[in-house]
Amino acid sequence: MGNPACLLCRPEEARDGDGGRPDRQRSGSMKTGSPFVKYLYWLDPARQGEAIEELRRDRRGVYRVRQQPCEALYPRRDLVLVEPRAWDLRCRRQGSWYRASPRSGHFLLVTGSPSPRFPLWGSVSLEEFRPPRVAADADVLELLSDPCLPEVAPPGWGDFSPWEEEALREFLREQGVEMSLQKVFCYYTANHLNFVRPRFFVESGGNPVVPYSIQDRALVCSACVELFGILGGEFGLKYLAPCPGLKYVEPAAGEFLRLVVENPGR
Repeated sequence: MGNPACLLCRPEEARDGDGGRPDRQRSGSMKTGSPFVKYLYWLDPARQGEAIEELRRDRRGVYRVRQQPCEALYPRRDLVLVEPRAWDLRCRRQGSWYRASPRSGHFLLVTGSPSPRFPLWGSVSLEEFRPPRVAADADVLELLSDPCLPEVAPPGWGDFSPWEEEALREFLREQGVEMSLQKVFCYYTANHLNFVRPRFFVESGGNPVVPYSIQDRALVCSACVELFGILGGEFGLKYLAPCPGLKYVEPAAGEFLRLVVENPGR
């Protein structure tokens, strides 16, 4: 797709925020009315190899994702193992962030209830959240001008397959977004950079910096990168808009995915 530090045109296309202060009422309910929460455990083969092999052998009790990492969030699956290969399947381009990170080669266990067996890394729930503002073109340019971009953006991040390009064009048409793929890719990249050096954030619950997605679902990609701590693991709390591919959780209107990290930076 080329260099994300592109020139953005037609600023009138950017979606304006509605301003005001963030609204963070605790919600987290699915359409069924039951609370949605998932617990996340990162497992290092060098230290937890035997436990990982035990989980892999338990084909009845442990579901292993088959297409993309965010399958692990499906509410009705209680134990899900995200193996390293899961980042190379349907979301291979998006998985470039995982492959370039210190988490590369590690396994992710996602559970529906706390597990006393492993140290808890974090938890995901749903919560009502109103961003105080969202990004326009000028904000995206500012984020992309950060000198850290060449160091942070991994090889392969811009390698859209023909299948993905066509699917994305169709999705954008359905959403009424009149932007080129290059411009959308700029928003994707800027959103990830916001969880490296936040410019869009709020204060909440004793956390001075709580980053959030810079735009709505149509203009964000690979929410798994932040949800599972590939980026932004040093922040104890984050609010994330689900990306188009994350179809296993259905937030109500006004709800974001809320990630609480138990041990920021670990």
